[in-house]
Amino acid sequence: MFKEQEVDLVKFTSAEGKRLFRGAMIQGQAESFFKLMGNFSTQSAPTHGGVSSLAMVLNALEIDPKRIWKGNWRWFSSEQMKTCSSAESIQEHGIPFDEFTCLAQIYCQVEPYRAKDYQTFLSHLEIITSDAKSQMVVHYSRSALGQPDILAHFSPIGGYNKEEDQVLIMDVARGKYPSVWVKTRDLYDAMRMQSIEESGRARGYFILSNPEDAKNSNAFFKLKCKDCTRQCRSK
Repeated sequence: MFKEQEVDLVKFTSAEGKRLFRGAMIQGQAESFFKLMGNFSTQSAPTHGGVSSLAMVLNALEIDPKRIWKGNWRWFSSEQMKTCSSAESIQEHGIPFDEFTCLAQIYCQVEPYRAKDYQTFLSHLEIITSDAKSQMVVHYSRSALGQPDILAHFSPIGGYNKEEDQVLIMDVARGKYPSVWVKTRDLYDAMRMQSIEESGRARGYFILSNPEDAKNSNAFFKLKCKDCTRQCRSK
């Protein structure tokens, strides 16, 4: 278990946050931001960060849900997500890492990564934020970032200022927490925090892509529901 420490979070809308964003744009590492911003949505409940982040990213990737949402709109919303865990369990705990993978792979190509290699994370971060054809969602401990919340959280990544080693978390809980810049190492350590809901394993991150844009769709990870950290109700 890692010790919690003071973490410097920079609000995206602050003067410093804007300066970091300008730097990321100049470096070509803010391509993720614009499609995410155009599809930004707030989670509907404190424990719905996972499903809300997934819906936001699927819309940013312009994936067709193949169903009508409201009127003639074809759009993803967190209410559409049919999770393995019961609604009561989601309301109390949210979804764990593996269940996010199970749910995401129904709609898109998803590559899940437990936080095991910092350099690999940095490499993925640089690639994803420079090309809007893929998006990254991180799963991390809020308390490790100095945010008073015992629940693990999911949110998409909107940018990376490589020169200053800062990453932009586009927080879907914007009713309570703003989007923030955080040191990449601090975010990585927050993903490495062991958790009860993950059976003591580290959390991590996901790379999601539109199947139509995937270079080799057969190379992507597929997780069977029986391998989830929670037992799937529909066998």
